[in-house]
Amino acid sequence: MNIKVQKIREGALVPVRASDGAVGYDVYASCVLDKKTKEVISSLPVEIPSGGSVLIGIGVRLAIPWPIQCEVRPRSGLASKYDIELSNSPGTIDPDFRGEAGVLLRNRGADFFTVEENMRVAQLVFSKVEIPILEEAKELPPTRRDAGGFGSTGLTGLGLGTNDYDETIRAADEYYMKVVLAIADRSTCVRGVRRNDSVYERDGKGKLVGQTRKFGAIIVKNDNIVAQGFNDQYAGSKKCIELGCLREEKQIASGTQIEKCRAMHAEWWAITNATKMDNPPSLKEATLYVNAEPCEICSKIIAGTGIDTVVMLEGVYPANGIQILREAGVNVRYIKL
Repeated sequence: MNIKVQKIREGALVPVRASDGAVGYDVYASCVLDKKTKEVISSLPVEIPSGGSVLIGIGVRLAIPWPIQCEVRPRSGLASKYDIELSNSPGTIDPDFRGEAGVLLRNRGADFFTVEENMRVAQLVFSKVEIPILEEAKELPPTRRDAGGFGSTGLTGLGLGTNDYDETIRAADEYYMKVVLAIADRSTCVRGVRRNDSVYERDGKGKLVGQTRKFGAIIVKNDNIVAQGFNDQYAGSKKCIELGCLREEKQIASGTQIEKCRAMHAEWWAITNATKMDNPPSLKEATLYVNAEPCEICSKIIAGTGIDTVVMLEGVYPANGIQILREAGVNVRYIKL
């Protein structure tokens, strides 16, 4: 997003972000405006008496593109230290406005407050808005709250909205984790499986006897499973069930040298399978469900896909990847079945 900014008087300053993590652009006091005509009536400094207000011009005009809105919000420092607030907070600068934005400062403190030239007096926050079509209807769909307005939920409400939402998330997590466990049952890892004369034992259902490394993963977006995977040999690899476990052969300790294996991990396979589709889905803001903690390699891959959340079973097999996910801003949560 590019927004053109024009200085309208000498000495005016362009809005800036105070830190690399700030979402608001601080604006600087430039002059005093008349509240009715919006014309310049004096320069700065100006004193605001207790209970009084002054309209401050910010010295710039903005060409905000459609459909972006700009909200004028108070600065927390002025509010907490001096009881200075914005009378019309938050104000809105529309895309078709080309005048100088004014900041209506009101002094709620007990003492005079002086606004100096180039003092940071407010902040601008930009966001995209949706313009709906208002359709007249004879009846509206009912809700639990119905027409309850001011104070209808009381001072000590039970938080039914939060509880309902949390329960919806929990139910979805439980459902998808059961799918993960079903997919994990297809895992082909033979490490730790019993052998009899170099042949891996199977039970009456054809399952490997003693198999413990059974991991699955699914990727969910918009409440749809878009890809799945389980730990299995990479494409073209010779099968471990025929040759034996490479890691056991090399006596590699669990959790170390994870690159020395014929298998790809479940989450790696799920991401790979997503890319193999004719029209690969975007994984941005998707959720990954796994029944074990991702390893460091898989965590780095996950962090680069745009996956928003990773959900794991509580008490899962640790693999040291959680810190990488958290550093990348990926949400992590656990579910207990």
